[in-house]
Amino acid sequence: MLMPKELKYAAIAGGVALFGLIFGWVLFPTILKSQLKKEMALSKKTDVRQMWEKIPFALNFKVYLFNYTNAEEVQKGAIPIVKEVGPYHFDEWKEKIDIEDHEEDDTITYKKRDVFYFNQELSGPGLTGEETIVMPHVFMLGIGITIHRDKPSMLNMIGKAINGIFDNPPDVFLRVKALDILFRGMLINCARTEFAPKATCTALKKEGVSGLVIEPNNQFRFSLFGTRNGTIDPHVITVRRGIKNVMDVGKVVAIDGNTEQKVWKDQCNEFQGTDGTVFPPFLQETDRIESFSTDLCRTFKPWYQRKTSYKGIKTNRYVANIGDFVNDPELQCFCPSVDTCPPKGLMDVNPCLKAPMYASMPHFLDCDPALLQNVKGLNPDVNEHGIEIDYEPITGTPMVAKQRIQFNIQLLKTDKLDLFKELPGTIVPLFWIDEGLALNKTFVKMLKNQLFIPKRVVGVIRWWMVSFGSLGAVAGIVYHFRGKKIQK
Repeated sequence: MLMPKELKYAAIAGGVALFGLIFGWVLFPTILKSQLKKEMALSKKTDVRQMWEKIPFALNFKVYLFNYTNAEEVQKGAIPIVKEVGPYHFDEWKEKIDIEDHEEDDTITYKKRDVFYFNQELSGPGLTGEETIVMPHVFMLGIGITIHRDKPSMLNMIGKAINGIFDNPPDVFLRVKALDILFRGMLINCARTEFAPKATCTALKKEGVSGLVIEPNNQFRFSLFGTRNGTIDPHVITVRRGIKNVMDVGKVVAIDGNTEQKVWKDQCNEFQGTDGTVFPPFLQETDRIESFSTDLCRTFKPWYQRKTSYKGIKTNRYVANIGDFVNDPELQCFCPSVDTCPPKGLMDVNPCLKAPMYASMPHFLDCDPALLQNVKGLNPDVNEHGIEIDYEPITGTPMVAKQRIQFNIQLLKTDKLDLFKELPGTIVPLFWIDEGLALNKTFVKMLKNQLFIPKRVVGVIRWWMVSFGSLGAVAGIVYHFRGKKIQK
């Protein structure tokens, strides 16, 4: 018996609707997910790998310095008054070198190299880098704090060394051009024959102090970032490639061959999270992202805040902070003991950086209120000073990132050093960094063409097939039975 024409059309329409359901909601997502797993892994064939090896555009590296307007009064114990100067804008180019793939355990090893170029046009109005900044003498205070903490019996000798090296300074403040303290370096005269200065300089040279370059005739040159510019970081980092399991892509498994650090205690020494340049795909709002910072020797775990968008692409915003080490059991292993943990929002970075400084959010955002009371001129603002990253959740691509961190130092008060006798003893700001990423039009367009346009097209087609197929099937069946009814 032949099937009536209207039922044939109904069957065809029903088939179209069924195909639309299966393809649009089952097959296409499965194909897309399978393809993304291949594309997001760090295999040599993927675009992600090329971008991971060398970011093809400059990151924004902005530095804000704090100028102390009442240095003479602070030297006598007054509350510091600061004025922010900045930003000093640098174009930061990042690349990985000495890259080696290890098929046997699906890992890859590399070293890092960063290059910075001063960009005066994007710096603050009128800033040239030649402005004189008055700020606590990082190097001098660093020596004093380190000896006070580790070898207090040597403080008298260090006092003589400071007078010799720094030519009998009137206070603990530095008056220096912005670009000198940031990158070019300021001279420290270690061409001294007296015992105390000579012994101190020899020790500094032996220790390999961070930021210090040894020049001929015992001249040292010190800067905050100069030793990072254009040089190869000697540490060898090992991460997962994610070819076997894309959810492991970028995860740090070792540094210099060591599978954990020897900086902190217990679980704080573990490598958790990715290297910060690549993240696993298929992010859910409930997922905690983990990123290991080699600069601070710790993992940050941003949490989901809200939905956002960037250039027409839907994103999820994640935020982070330094944390409260006293009251967060997960962070207490960063302190020798709970009693020695710094106030809320501060992290002692000396074990990591070998420099007696504290990290915080800029302007002491989200910190113990007492820190703000000890400095005048700070105005914390979550929009200006918060850490935030906008991720595209399907690919895990960071579209916009603002990583902000402030470095602080203690104005140590001790009777054993003449220059330190009347200092307030409080923790004060030195500078803060805003390292930013924003995907340019080329990569946004590439992401749209390869992912979102096909996804949107399939989305339209599947609804069209289901809608018109269902309507056609219903219409064919109705027409068929209506015709039979009329015949009867």
